[in-house]
Amino acid sequence: MIEFLNAYRVDAQHIASVCLALAVWRWGGGPERWLTGIFLATMVVPIYLLKGGPSAGLPMFGTGAWLYFGIDLVAMAGFALIALNANRNYPLWVAGLQLVAVGAHMIKGMVEGVSLFALVILIVGPSYCQLLLLIAGFVRHVRREKRFGAYRDWRITRPRPALYQS
Repeated sequence: MIEFLNAYRVDAQHIASVCLALAVWRWGGGPERWLTGIFLATMVVPIYLLKGGPSAGLPMFGTGAWLYFGIDLVAMAGFALIALNANRNYPLWVAGLQLVAVGAHMIKGMVEGVSLFALVILIVGPSYCQLLLLIAGFVRHVRREKRFGAYRDWRITRPRPALYQS
């Protein structure tokens, strides 16, 4: 059973991501749409563009490592920007998990004797947790809208102090 789950875990993650994206496009708010879009653009699409599928192609370690690091940096910047502006709490967790992946890339570049298994868990593992958080956040958003009605997607910006106004 474990071998079966391990053989199809990437495909299952990608199918769940696309199903989530379709549901978010229909019923989600702005932060859910942006987070899911960034997740698909950085975690799912590059697998097929770089490798030609989940099982072959450019390695995550070695020659292709800098490209995966760059993709993870872009994802971290996008997730952090959304997390700081969204009127939701779960985007902060999504951005924090992406920070774990970026930190693992940096450790890999600084330390030579790091376990490959530990790196895979720290680089790939957060994406599964992020997907679960995106699903849970979307479900909470839909339930909240049904119970209380529409609410704002983004935080209201604070007015600038009079000292800086012209």
